[in-house]
Amino acid sequence: MKNWTVATPAIYSSTLSLRLEGHEFQSQYDVQLIINETAQSLILCSAACNQNPSCRVFDYDSSSHRCRLFEADLTNGVIIAMTSQTSLVGSVIVSASLYASIYNQSCSACPENRYQICSSTMNMCQCPRNSYWNGSMCPLQLFENVTCSQIDACRSDLNLSCIINYYGEFTQCLACINLFTIFAKIVQIERMSDYASLRSNDGVVSHN
Repeated sequence: MKNWTVATPAIYSSTLSLRLEGHEFQSQYDVQLIINETAQSLILCSAACNQNPSCRVFDYDSSSHRCRLFEADLTNGVIIAMTSQTSLVGSVIVSASLYASIYNQSCSACPENRYQICSSTMNMCQCPRNSYWNGSMCPLQLFENVTCSQIDACRSDLNLSCIINYYGEFTQCLACINLFTIFAKIVQIERMSDYASLRSNDGVVSHN
């Protein structure tokens, strides 16, 4: 594995981690594939990823010249070994240092920045679409049934929300249409559990 810095003049700059040849990326969801195109070289494929703020992983096959860009990372995709040695995977390296000094600053702090964008409504630097601020950086938003810890952590474009249980705790990302039904069931189960516990403590429930 090696690191490679890619800079496109007057647009973006990023540092990529490149896997040795013989690997490709497998996303967990089809929606994570941004584009599947042809590129004449690894440099051009990596530049295409660098120019697209949504791209965090790409793979390139030097034989077929296939270049795929993904809005994904290793939390929701895997790098798999291939029998062919012509394919390799590159991933954008992200760290808190790329975000902390810019987030919530005036838009003048993030011109042509691939990690944060200028919000026209707030006039401040914010996380790009399908990502969220976790207090130190902008990780990708989460998919259905994944554990979440804050209200904006889930893919809102897929109608997902981080639901809150009966005790006010964040639980997991679920489709909004299911929230009321699930919440009602949670409340019903927890109330039944509390009722059974009270009856047991009062000596009403007998144990064999």
